[in-house]
Amino acid sequence: MTTVSGPRHLVRRAPAAIGALAGAVLLAACGSAGGSPGGGGSSGSTAHPASSGAAKATVMVGKVSGYGSVLVTAAAQPVYILSSDPSGSSRCAGSCAKAWKPVTVSGSPRAGSGVSSALLSSFKRSDGTRQVLYDRHALYTHAGSTASAAGTASDGGVWYLINAKGKAVKSTTAGGY
Repeated sequence: MTTVSGPRHLVRRAPAAIGALAGAVLLAACGSAGGSPGGGGSSGSTAHPASSGAAKATVMVGKVSGYGSVLVTAAAQPVYILSSDPSGSSRCAGSCAKAWKPVTVSGSPRAGSGVSSALLSSFKRSDGTRQVLYDRHALYTHAGSTASAAGTASDGGVWYLINAKGKAVKSTTAGGY
């Protein structure tokens, strides 16, 4: 029979116990991360309500500091358009769609407060998801979900916030951009 006495036993066992505990915590964290396979990509609206395809995507007017009244999602994320997108379609895919999440929908998009339902529609993306359009502009949210991305030149165009009339917001309320 082996007898274990004194703190020396605890010191020898501590690294193994700490390692096992850390491994269990890591596995639990990975296992509890929700979402769909693929990590949200261009089709994740349930994981990213503002930019992904929930059963019904709601677009409404909200106030964004420095920009005034613009379109936002039900989760209050600012909505963007890409100046180089063709009318009624999108050029943003792959890494672009990871940073600029397409606002997607299952069914028909919903017009929230201040939004014209006549200007809302959707189209089928190359990945099979349906992206929301407003006045024939494909809608996106930014992965950072702040208006600080407005006026960013990337992906072959410029990213703008959009107002309820379907026009790009090309300046701040202070006149700059």
